[in-house]
Amino acid sequence: MDRFRLPLPNPTTPVVPARRIVAKHAHLNARYKDPVWPMAPLTDNPSKSLESIHWRNCPAALDAEVRLVAWTMINGELRPTFLKDRGMRTRGRLSPGTTVQAVKEWMNLASWLEGRGIFSLGECDSTVLHEYGVHLRDGGNARSQVEKWLGWLTRLWAFDQLSARPSGVGRPPWDEVGADDYLPQETSSGGENTTEPLSAATMGPLLVWAMRMVDDFADDILAAWPEANRLVSASKSNRASEQGQAAVEAYFGPLMAAGAPLPATEHRGQRSLARAYVIGMTGASAGQVDRFNDRHGLTEMAAERPGPCPLAVPVTGRIGGAPWREAVDFNEAASLMRHLGTAAFIVCAYLTGMRPEEVLGMSYGCCPDPEPDDDGNIGRHLIRSREWKTATDEDGNHLSAGAEREVPWVAITPVVNAIRVLERMVPAGHLLFDHLAHDLRFPRPGTGSLKLSAIRKRIEDFVAWANKEAEAQGRPVEVIPPDPLGNIGTARFRRSLAWHIARRPGGLVALAIQYGHMRTALNTDVSGGYGTRSRGGIHDVMALETALATAETAAELHETFEAGGGVSGPSARRALLEAATGPRFEGREVTRNFARQYRAACQHLARDGAVLYDNPHALLLCLYKQDRALCARDGARDAPTLDACVPGCGNIVRGVSESLSQSQE
Repeated sequence: MDRFRLPLPNPTTPVVPARRIVAKHAHLNARYKDPVWPMAPLTDNPSKSLESIHWRNCPAALDAEVRLVAWTMINGELRPTFLKDRGMRTRGRLSPGTTVQAVKEWMNLASWLEGRGIFSLGECDSTVLHEYGVHLRDGGNARSQVEKWLGWLTRLWAFDQLSARPSGVGRPPWDEVGADDYLPQETSSGGENTTEPLSAATMGPLLVWAMRMVDDFADDILAAWPEANRLVSASKSNRASEQGQAAVEAYFGPLMAAGAPLPATEHRGQRSLARAYVIGMTGASAGQVDRFNDRHGLTEMAAERPGPCPLAVPVTGRIGGAPWREAVDFNEAASLMRHLGTAAFIVCAYLTGMRPEEVLGMSYGCCPDPEPDDDGNIGRHLIRSREWKTATDEDGNHLSAGAEREVPWVAITPVVNAIRVLERMVPAGHLLFDHLAHDLRFPRPGTGSLKLSAIRKRIEDFVAWANKEAEAQGRPVEVIPPDPLGNIGTARFRRSLAWHIARRPGGLVALAIQYGHMRTALNTDVSGGYGTRSRGGIHDVMALETALATAETAAELHETFEAGGGVSGPSARRALLEAATGPRFEGREVTRNFARQYRAACQHLARDGAVLYDNPHALLLCLYKQDRALCARDGARDAPTLDACVPGCGNIVRGVSESLSQSQE
């Protein structure tokens, strides 16, 4: 019996087999005949959207054939012999999201075939597929995207052979002769990882405001939110009473008599009386407030002279030595909670190097306070969480639920503070970014965390809020400027951390203490083993960025000397020789070849006595050689400790570091 060939499904056969169903989404499983196939039963990544296959997008004439191959792909897997012949990157099963994208491409092929008068996959032989491959190549799409499409079309042929009723679709010619002839030419940016680091000018104030929200404002915001909710609840449940009527008159009487501003709110650009706030503050019923409003025209007054809605919560947070608010306003409580969650995400994503979905996958209790060891020493905080990008089962197939990291993340103090704030925002046992706790204004059903698209929008909203706050607080130097390369997003924090640690630019962005802590944390025994696993951590990105930085330093030293600049110090002669004649590291972060680039970076940095580091804070260069390094006397290191530079060290080169540092910034 061939275990890879599946039986023919009937109209009521479940789309997702029971052995692969995620329990919390089991009720969403469709039947074979249904017009929509949700992939939610396969999805256990809390930050992923629940996508579906919509069969209305498939031409009716080809629906039955494409549907059968899609069901076969969801329920089965490719033969090991097929995988072996196609390299390590080919998996027996795709992730749920990629499955949806693959079937969409099959539907695109079906629509193209229908337009050519072909109404069966059996008529789609290698010659027809050649024409379709050329059509994709010449369609103006990116090379990497076309490469994905071709791979998914190869799966169509492979899974058709495993179905109970093969249609006979032809073998794609690119699977036999290679894909190069069917791929667009590389462009200047084609193939490169477009996840560029955030500029120092943007990242500095962004991190300042994020940490300020977490460290200085969180207590006020977390106290204001339940008070605002209490007022809203009261506005819906208060009963009419004589005391309530008297309270309304006592509340508004002095304000109207003095012509003072009235508590106002804004909805779709229109100002009106803050009705819920007034009801909650006075203890009156909604009807009593509405009748008083009608008699005296309070809505019109509030629109003409809008006033604040201060909450009765003490303000303890300070900025520049002064309170950041006289009072937290009822109208801003929800948005401040939203910004607080966003700030915690920024701190965690940037100061750990975690991937965005790993941050969103953190759970309550993931970072316990460390226990003292037998000698009474307290170790570092560690984050135990899950990873998804590289999570596979024993057969190398994608694991939707992710996998527990073998080695935990190291958390410095700002990250621990952010996690503690998040633990005050969600119930025990929940995800720290559980959407039920963070979707404050427009709650949605379902499970899981906030999605990446939501976080990206919240980050842009946080920047807008922080810039308004910087202006209101008279701190123009803390305005967050736009990044030259576009939106901040979520994926750029990891690359930015490696860039800033490797180069340590001066000025506000440096936050030298934090970068020093990060480098120390990343060099602990715990993270050392973790860092050697290039598939998982931030060390691989740091190695590449550090190698690029040292190569740039050497090139700039050579250019400065050629232009007439002078150098001095114990290692000046060796530094000039290395800058002029030493092998260059010219690696770029290329997605397909990242492992090779990482190995090249490690080899470059392992050239003891031949790698030139810039130290902008000490205004010098370091031609690092272990046996001469005074910063390494407490133990051998393969790189200098730039924040512990020792005058008189034999590795020092003076005279050009300041100009180099300025050019890098």
